[in-house]
Amino acid sequence: MAATPWLLLLCLAAAAGGVLQARAQPDSKGYITIDCGLQGKTDRVDNDTKLAYAPDNGEFTDDAGTCHNISAQYMSPSMHESWYNVRSFAAGARNCYTLCSLVPGLKYLVRASFMYGNYDGLNRPPVFDPHLGVNYRYTVSIARPDEAKFVEVIAVVPDNFVQATKAQGLVLLSRLNYGSAGGIVRYPDDPDDRLWFPSVNSLLWAEMSTTRKVQNVDNDSFEAPSAVLQTAIRPRNGSQNTALLGVPAPNQ
Repeated sequence: MAATPWLLLLCLAAAAGGVLQARAQPDSKGYITIDCGLQGKTDRVDNDTKLAYAPDNGEFTDDAGTCHNISAQYMSPSMHESWYNVRSFAAGARNCYTLCSLVPGLKYLVRASFMYGNYDGLNRPPVFDPHLGVNYRYTVSIARPDEAKFVEVIAVVPDNFVQATKAQGLVLLSRLNYGSAGGIVRYPDDPDDRLWFPSVNSLLWAEMSTTRKVQNVDNDSFEAPSAVLQTAIRPRNGSQNTALLGVPAPNQ
């Protein structure tokens, strides 16, 4: 099946060492987030992170694409409300979200989230190619209507636009919180709003945790949040080692 432009649910952009400005000004926390498919003119404040999501009223896409709600069949009380709506790009060779007024030389973390949700009633999950600028490309294949996919990249901004190249872009493979069976760790526990997914294996690992604050060492370039460092794993069998193998590529 050929990859085609299709839909974008949530586009999240945050700056590391600067502010990504897709509108006149970022919010007070230094983020700009777009709830793709959310109509109206009022920002939606997330209940968990307290980050403000800008509505997707066509300002970022020059009115390309159309907004839809996903099928009620795939909505649930436990689902994050940003998944309820999508912007579909079912036509056109290429459709864009434009993020302007960037600061040359800074590094930006850009994350996009995707879901089909059978919004069109056709029950045909898509395959499509999201780009960041003209250089970064990654094929996203959605297998089920309720499947969520994430693509994240750190890119250097050479001008007032974003692009990712082999020399200037870093694509996320996986970010796991070993030893945690809880929810996703993100802002405000992680000031950069990185998503840390819980990872446990009760057959091979024993979980360890502490309630004390775990402080990062000085000049720690990874800046893992304390909420992640508070959990760990060890071999359930004390005579064995813990091997972390086969970390999957994005969306696999």
